[in-house]
Amino acid sequence: MTTKTYDINIEATVIGSLINTPMLLKEKSSYVKSKLFFLPSHKNIINTILDLHKNNIKIDIDIIRNKINKEFENDLLYIMSKSFLVKIDDYLEILEDYSIKREMQSLSKDISTLLQTNSNGLEIQSKVNQITQDMINSNNTTLFDISNIEDIEDKKVDFICKNWLPIPRRTVSLITAPGGTGKSWLIQQLAIRAIQEGEIKKAFLWLSEDPKEISKNRFNKIYNDVLNINNDNNIKEKIDISDSPTIQFLYDEQRKVEVNPLFYNFKAKLQNYDLIILDPLIAFYGTDENNNSNARRFMQLFTSWANKENKTIIFIHHSTKNTTQSRGASAFVDTVRTVYEIVNIKDKDGNVVKNSNRIIKLSKDNYGIYDLLNKYSVKRKLFPSNSKKELEDKAQIPKFSDF
Repeated sequence: MTTKTYDINIEATVIGSLINTPMLLKEKSSYVKSKLFFLPSHKNIINTILDLHKNNIKIDIDIIRNKINKEFENDLLYIMSKSFLVKIDDYLEILEDYSIKREMQSLSKDISTLLQTNSNGLEIQSKVNQITQDMINSNNTTLFDISNIEDIEDKKVDFICKNWLPIPRRTVSLITAPGGTGKSWLIQQLAIRAIQEGEIKKAFLWLSEDPKEISKNRFNKIYNDVLNINNDNNIKEKIDISDSPTIQFLYDEQRKVEVNPLFYNFKAKLQNYDLIILDPLIAFYGTDENNNSNARRFMQLFTSWANKENKTIIFIHHSTKNTTQSRGASAFVDTVRTVYEIVNIKDKDGNVVKNSNRIIKLSKDNYGIYDLLNKYSVKRKLFPSNSKKELEDKAQIPKFSDF
């Protein structure tokens, strides 16, 4: 299979975004180099843009057109026809990966040429080492960020729904439960409360297990009967859902596990949402559910996204049979900061009591949620009340010391 070493559409999108958004160019100018681009026209255009920026000259399409080679004007027009982004980090990572692969191909050709000469092995090795070192010196890949402790701003953890069911912001949380315990009811109420409290500007829920009409029916019942909210269209306007077939962002490809390129399109599409809820986790994960390495790689895609772009991400995950604990690889739990479990309320004989409440257990707490709740288990109303039935069941419900 031929290794892909460039993507003209991504190159055009990055250049167009830099032209269209001056602040983005200011932020990314030190990372953008002509070697990231494959097409000669793209190299010429990006060098022109960087030169204008360096000399504090306005980045204007007409100025760029006058400075680039005339033969590249059609390429510039194509670039300006693309959709522009305000976040290009993912695309820059892709272009950097392609650039390294092109360098590796060039190195391979150089080695092949050297092997066809009369040079001895040590001479060839020396030349290869020199070529490799030159590549390393010219490569501006950022493996990780380093900050001096004095330069870092001291911040406390922020939460959404702090007084109801605290969820830490800028990270990934997990809610697990058996089927039929009210997961979708809980997450819709959580989204409504987060918008109502002003903690979240816009929420997206991918509720893939139910038709959107069913989700809307539940939403209305939560909105009107559980929360008793007066008609407030401002809340409804800030919550979007989808019931579309899910995308597997990690999948098996010829005995290798690959990240689906659509993941980056997915992130771009959701750039305006700061609360993202995905139900269920397994529908977005396309490889061995019990493989810790794969699970960690999958979850790190989302933890990195949440941290870099200030997203609050919640995965809904099925529990193992006859328990409320997360199923599959332990890395699903290990890589998140908060895990809640939804538990049915049972009577003194151990039978499930059908009422509007559920017990929510805090089973992983890295950010001090216990200090907010003062307990590890809370009882929360998830469903509309059935007053007569609940009065009948109330006497059967045992008291829990940790409520």
